[in-house]
Amino acid sequence: MMTYSDIAHRLSQLGFSSAVLERYKEPHRFYHTFEHLQEVIRHLGESGPISDELFLTAVYHDAVYIPSSVTNEEDSASLFLQESRNSNISETVKQSIERYIKETKHHKSTSEISQRFIDADLAILNASFDKLLHYEHGIFKEFQFVDYPVYQQKRIEVLNTLNQNGKLDHLIAYVKQRKPLIGVFAGSFNPFHKGHYNVLIKAERIFDKVIIAFGKNPEKEARTWPLPNVIKNRQLMEYSGLLTDFVDSLGYEVIVIRGLRNSTDFQYEQNQYRYIQELKPNIKIVNVFCDKEFEHISSSGIRTLEKFNRHGQYLLD
Repeated sequence: MMTYSDIAHRLSQLGFSSAVLERYKEPHRFYHTFEHLQEVIRHLGESGPISDELFLTAVYHDAVYIPSSVTNEEDSASLFLQESRNSNISETVKQSIERYIKETKHHKSTSEISQRFIDADLAILNASFDKLLHYEHGIFKEFQFVDYPVYQQKRIEVLNTLNQNGKLDHLIAYVKQRKPLIGVFAGSFNPFHKGHYNVLIKAERIFDKVIIAFGKNPEKEARTWPLPNVIKNRQLMEYSGLLTDFVDSLGYEVIVIRGLRNSTDFQYEQNQYRYIQELKPNIKIVNVFCDKEFEHISSSGIRTLEKFNRHGQYLLD
């Protein structure tokens, strides 16, 4: 299997920067990663020599990948054309690569070379069931911004279109029956700061997915701070009124996550928990303590420091 250095070296020989490979390390990628790129190249190698056009198609086919976008293939092809300006590749080959990348959108080929690449790109569909599960969980994480019932329905539709000779029957049945462990991290989050993010990361090690719910607390200021980019690929929701009513409105089982900084927070949350229990006796709550380095950070403290322009170190990008 080609290593990072191998791929970077071949790119350099063709007049391309290896910077494109860093795109495959973006934090919102869980399946369309550098490992996926390596697998595509490996499968191409099993079916014959890898020409420059196939190699570059592989490197650039997922170079732009934003799960919420419907133009990833077109944008990846545009990026390739932009970065190929000073390369050793002929205009004819450039046009072919552009077409191959765009054809991965609907997996419909116009040539044998294009079909060879599509077969390599979709080789995961012929893998063992354990690898199919890993693939499914990666796609699920990439689309975690979508409400789960919607994701489940759309995902089944996609898998049905890809299902040939019943190879994906077991995976489709799994998606139909799966009940992922979903948490709801609720708060006013004005702003959502590094301490909140620390709790979120810890919670995501426990849960398959965490919904970030922005509550409108009548006793606190309305949220005015912008959302940090680092959380925008999660499912973000807003609610007013009682947290228990919001949880009921989701229509599926979730566990509430409460972030704690210290013993004072714990005592407060313990008291709140008694009220919540009376309103919704079967509710489940998980308390997650932030790391020590974040225990002094609060949204109100940041809003105070903002008046003196000393708040930046506590915010997320």
